[in-house]
Amino acid sequence: MIAMLLLCVVGAALLAALTLAFWPYRRGGVAGPATGPGPLSAVLLPSAVADAPPPVPRAASTEGLLVIQLLRGELDPGHYRNAMAALAARDETRHPMRLPGEIGPAAE
Repeated sequence: MIAMLLLCVVGAALLAALTLAFWPYRRGGVAGPATGPGPLSAVLLPSAVADAPPPVPRAASTEGLLVIQLLRGELDPGHYRNAMAALAARDETRHPMRLPGEIGPAAE
């Protein structure tokens, strides 16, 4: 049993070593410089489309807009927290959540 387990481990290690040794490198390395035309988008898309900047993410909500501004660096974390607190307070006044003790008996 132990010999069979050891044989499986040695076989898996040999397979991994051979795979890594003969794996075709795409970005240079042991096998030499990269071969081929480059990224698939450069081959399949016209140059005007391939060189276009990525689309700007659009937020579907105010919270999403704040997150995008935070990730872009337009808001610092303190301003983000204050804006989210203001949104939470506004939401609480517009749509208050009733607690279980405030909810009456179930309607029959």
